[in-house]
Amino acid sequence: MNKETYSYGRQLIDNQDIEEVCSVLRSDFLSQGPKLSEFEDKVAEYCGAKYCVALSNGTAALHLACEVLGISSGDTGWTSPLSFVASANCIRYCGANVDFIDIDADTFNISPANVKNKFEQAKRENTLPKVIMPVHFAGQSCDMAEIKEIADFYGCKVIEDACQSLGGEYLDTKIGTCRYSHITVFSLHPVKSITTGEGGLLLTNDEDIYEQVEIMRAHGMVRGDSVNDKSFGPWHAEMHMNGYNYKITDFQCALGVSQLKKLDSYVKKRTVLVQRYRENLKGLPVHFQVASDKATSAWHIFVILIDFEKIGKTKTEVYKELERRGINLSVHYYPIHLNPFYRELGFGEGMFPNVEEYYKKAFTLPLHPGLELQDIDYISAQIREILS
Repeated sequence: MNKETYSYGRQLIDNQDIEEVCSVLRSDFLSQGPKLSEFEDKVAEYCGAKYCVALSNGTAALHLACEVLGISSGDTGWTSPLSFVASANCIRYCGANVDFIDIDADTFNISPANVKNKFEQAKRENTLPKVIMPVHFAGQSCDMAEIKEIADFYGCKVIEDACQSLGGEYLDTKIGTCRYSHITVFSLHPVKSITTGEGGLLLTNDEDIYEQVEIMRAHGMVRGDSVNDKSFGPWHAEMHMNGYNYKITDFQCALGVSQLKKLDSYVKKRTVLVQRYRENLKGLPVHFQVASDKATSAWHIFVILIDFEKIGKTKTEVYKELERRGINLSVHYYPIHLNPFYRELGFGEGMFPNVEEYYKKAFTLPLHPGLELQDIDYISAQIREILS
């Protein structure tokens, strides 16, 4: 019996990362210093976008994305019900209403067909949204070219919730180019592609959006040549717009710069591990996320759907059997619309059947760059024994 204990994800920090952070801790700037702009510039260059703003977390980035696009009370925003609750919550932070688009049963993403149908219905009912927020589930991009074309036709803004997909590609370009969206957002949580401990990234090709978000992340305040009243001295600062304390530290950005150098190798490692899972679990009563021929996944997580009726065991029984063998599964995610808070807003069972069926069968298996093929072989062997 393997004595290792496995969780679905974890960070991979090496001595180079530690030294980069320590060098900033020894410096004069712990926040809003040179590492901030260095990290932002390197991310923008990596993704092929004009601008990047680093923020305190992915939720902050999503919130500012909605706010800078003018989402407000009386508006509606759409997103996927298969995501962390922050995707929907950030629309509500701006006072807007939220609705959902059911996922495709194979890709686990919202599909252009579902998006088109939703827009056509909303047009008939005069309930068109102001923003649509596709979620690149598990690291695989939605079909953004088609979704953007539909959204443009109806005059709808597009935010890519790419929190799980830094390092992935769509139509042979890095996710984050913002070619098919006004804004793309990434998360830098410890289990994501790379980490800054906590952190988020907002990318855009729109200079006005970039300049506003830079101000909004620091209380809406400006200094220097940007102030209106220049009769005061160089110390003078003014608040020009609604803002928040969504700043990220320089030592976090130093970790980000170091981690970014290893991003492609991390994604490559995750891809190799996923391929091994797929080979090992072939023939079992399980369903994998279907790969898009337009996208290369960053493989943030690896989800399998299990036919529990076929194996004659419950989801809880399978979970506990694997837990006894040191394998701690997770589930991504409980459909947003079924959470008690959203039920109180009028959502409920049966409204988005594909995601509800998904949740009944889904487990997230351990996947991170610290695992080796022998770990995948052990986990797969235990799954095969339990499901067979």
